[in-house]
Amino acid sequence: MKAFSILFWLIPSIFTSLSAQAVPEQVIFTRAFADEHYDYYHAQILQRALQLTPEFGEAEAMPHPHPMSQARQIMKLKSGEGQVMWSATSDEREKQLLPVRFPLLQGLAGYRVLVIHKYKQANYPREISLEQLQSFLGVQGADWPDLNVLQYNGFKVEGEPWSLWFTSMFIAVQRGLVDYFPRNVIEVTKDLERHADKNIRLEDNLMLHYPNYEYFFVSPEYPQLVRRIETGLLRMLQNGELKEYFYKHENHRRAMSLVTDKSRKVFELDNPALTITFAEPLWAIDPGPMEKYLIDKLGKEAVTPGS
Repeated sequence: MKAFSILFWLIPSIFTSLSAQAVPEQVIFTRAFADEHYDYYHAQILQRALQLTPEFGEAEAMPHPHPMSQARQIMKLKSGEGQVMWSATSDEREKQLLPVRFPLLQGLAGYRVLVIHKYKQANYPREISLEQLQSFLGVQGADWPDLNVLQYNGFKVEGEPWSLWFTSMFIAVQRGLVDYFPRNVIEVTKDLERHADKNIRLEDNLMLHYPNYEYFFVSPEYPQLVRRIETGLLRMLQNGELKEYFYKHENHRRAMSLVTDKSRKVFELDNPALTITFAEPLWAIDPGPMEKYLIDKLGKEAVTPGS
């Protein structure tokens, strides 16, 4: 009986000691590049979503130590070696991984401008027809969902294997091996800065648009993370932090300027790879529709405490 009594009093102190020594769970995210500034917005949002959901337990977002292609990121998540990635979505990708259906970039990932050879702007007048543009040769990442979207819409586009900072794609434009490289309006400015040594430029007159959203994707080994991240995103949307984080980034502000530039001719395309779309994804302008969507999905218990 005396031994039992001693054990009884020891148990709380043992658990207290273990709790004090416990380290936060590491939520490993994969990425294409090791540069700490690349996709800093996404990493920030992920970390903040974890911080705003303490009822799920302690957690810290940590990068996987090695950069990798999207195809390899998917493999890492499917094996459980990584837990979160971010990528343009497609029905196929949503079968492979668990989507957090919230447009992190407000659907801006579906707006594409063209990177062309520095001296070939004359080939892209504003009055160019869809058929003329389709006759030119473009390039996309071989494992990007956008490749299939463009090909489905009749564009002549080749897939290029992953390369650091997409160097091979930009070299192909410079050497005339392809005519253009469609780039996400959010990424194109930084791309051109990184490749300022090449004879390439942003085309002035045209834009492609199709439904396309960039989501967080979660490893099937960690399904509980989906609800946690969705809950964190809802709270960031409600307290205004999500909009604040978005507009902190110059490339986001520049992207909005490109998208709202009325002088550009926009070609509206179909996305056969995506079934679920959002009518009003621009949550920075009007958060109401996306807030309602998340509350309907998660329940009122997920809203920001006190709101």
